[in-house]
Amino acid sequence: MSPGQQMTILGLLALCYYAVLLAIGVVDTDVMPQFVVTALIFLSSGRLLRGANRSRSKKKREGEKPRKEPNWALLAQILNWVMALLILGALGLWVMKPVGVSFLEMFGFK
Repeated sequence: MSPGQQMTILGLLALCYYAVLLAIGVVDTDVMPQFVVTALIFLSSGRLLRGANRSRSKKKREGEKPRKEPNWALLAQILNWVMALLILGALGLWVMKPVGVSFLEMFGFK
């Protein structure tokens, strides 16, 4: 299945999900335009991806050099460390925050 088809299916599933939310009464019609716009973005991006794939000529695809595979192990390790540091930083701020003081007051934004 191509990425364009996946995006189109995701857009259709999003529309169905939003319709179910509306039918059940979880969301009001006031927020539905935002939901419909996001589903339409998924649908249109699927069409754009399929169109871009078709427009590439076969010569270009055959004449390309093979891309170098990224070092996924290193990238995963970097992501793990960055996320661990972010979580520890957030927990540290939460622990340092005095009781009864909001984060906005703590940083002087309020």
